[in-house]
Amino acid sequence: MPTQIEKATLKLPPDFNPDTHARLLDKYVLQKLGEGWEVDYMTIGDGTVTASRQMVVHSVGEESKNSNVKQVSLKRGTKPAEGDKIATKLESDAPGFFMTKFEPYLGWAELSRMRPETVRARGAIAQVLGVKPWDVGISDRADGGFDIALPSNKYSSAKHDEKLQATVETDIGREGWYIKTDSNRLTAEIIPSEPPTFSPMIGYPIQNLGRLSREFTPFGMKLPKPGEETGELAGIDWVSQAFGIVAGTPGAGKSVTLNALIAGALATGAILSIVDLPEKAIDFYHYRDMCGPHLWGCDSLSSAVTTLSLIYEEGKRRSEILAENGVVNWLELPKSQQFQPILCVVDEVSGLLVTDKIPAGVPRDHPLAVEVAEENLLKVALASLITKIISQQRFVGMRMILSTQVQNNNTGIGPSLKAKIGHKILQGVNPSKTQRAQAYNDETAVPLIPANIRADAKVAKGVGAAELEGSEPFIYKSFYAPASAYREALLGMGVPTISNFAPTPEQIDKFAPRLEAPEERTARPKSRFDEGGFGHTTDREEPRLRGAAAAAHQLKMEEQAHRMGAVTF
Repeated sequence: MPTQIEKATLKLPPDFNPDTHARLLDKYVLQKLGEGWEVDYMTIGDGTVTASRQMVVHSVGEESKNSNVKQVSLKRGTKPAEGDKIATKLESDAPGFFMTKFEPYLGWAELSRMRPETVRARGAIAQVLGVKPWDVGISDRADGGFDIALPSNKYSSAKHDEKLQATVETDIGREGWYIKTDSNRLTAEIIPSEPPTFSPMIGYPIQNLGRLSREFTPFGMKLPKPGEETGELAGIDWVSQAFGIVAGTPGAGKSVTLNALIAGALATGAILSIVDLPEKAIDFYHYRDMCGPHLWGCDSLSSAVTTLSLIYEEGKRRSEILAENGVVNWLELPKSQQFQPILCVVDEVSGLLVTDKIPAGVPRDHPLAVEVAEENLLKVALASLITKIISQQRFVGMRMILSTQVQNNNTGIGPSLKAKIGHKILQGVNPSKTQRAQAYNDETAVPLIPANIRADAKVAKGVGAAELEGSEPFIYKSFYAPASAYREALLGMGVPTISNFAPTPEQIDKFAPRLEAPEERTARPKSRFDEGGFGHTTDREEPRLRGAAAAAHQLKMEEQAHRMGAVTF
């Protein structure tokens, strides 16, 4: 900026002594000439002192009375630390103007006319970056947002972008506004926008069914980022973790999510198993004949236990194969020798696992009491198998999804089992804090469903939040497709159907525990089913509980379990 130096010469007082009065020269000059003047030198022979100051030549900008930019000179020796003090003085002398540049070493500063909203936005950005307001360049956009020039010595994309987005939504604009930063050019745009949302329905992309890797199964779409209309795929990464929980109250859309996961798994070559209460299994009837042999465990508790027993036995067989090959994970085998992954979906976990109370006043040997005790025995066996598969068989290609309304000790999924499960999905837009705490490892890290989505019933359908291994927590909306569309697409891809999808009576007799002794059962011939695959049996007889003593012992254990509240793991 062009400047002009003004000089002045003052006569020194007659009694001036340079040896004792030199340090008073600055004060003397200021008293005589005013602010901004500084001593250059004194001439002893003439008894004079010469001082100078920088003068403001003109304002820079439009050469008019309405100029929006002013540049002013600073006195020599101004230090960077004086910025706040100088800004306060200059801004008080020029209402509506704010210091936008401060160059103390070059001897000038710049003032610009700014709206209050612009000043507030600049201050919020400066606070996030830890700089002075004038270090942030800002200008108004036609859409009501702002263009930003970022300071090169302070801004870091990794450190600041998330915080900048938060301050844009809370301090500068409102929910839906977003910031786009360019770390190479050190610029940013603050753009007004409506909050991101979902379509009322997101159809499953049937045309892409099976095109993804068998190690990733999509089930929906993530909430779009601000300024975008479509989000990323929401799905389970099976390599990161092989087990998951889908929780949610009735009507929240759990079955829709499970249907998408099942279709995706079948399309990429997984073997399917479904375990459910008989009265709820209708939700998955269209997959019944697509299950592996004898892996439809939905007709009774006995068939559920048998199905999981067959899976557990298959897992042990696979473990032996890994040992023979000297590897510890099925993915370490050559591609041609790798197992088909098995996806087991266990729906309505609480109904399957929570034991019933023995009727009060009913004799222990009464058929009603025995019936409850036998059902409880099956539930305990089912719980044990779920825990064993999750604890022991991740590395042989076993995958499991548990579905439940709530998850705690009283509903069959206690902390110990929950800790072994890496993928946590909570369906629904209005879960309580307790439900969130039970569902997630770290409830505070999982985003809440935005108000604009909660307020729209059509948009809210199928929405939830997920905390998955290998991914940052996110909000999603499940894909939807009619059961007939899934089935037609899978059949068109060549997914096989079978007739022996349910466990046989002989398999149930082998694996489902019962209270009576073996000699009390109807004799059945020993047989082998599907040699070398699911359902194969051996000639050995499994140990059984025997007689009235076993029944009485089991009844006592169940009563103790109910006094404690539930089955725990």
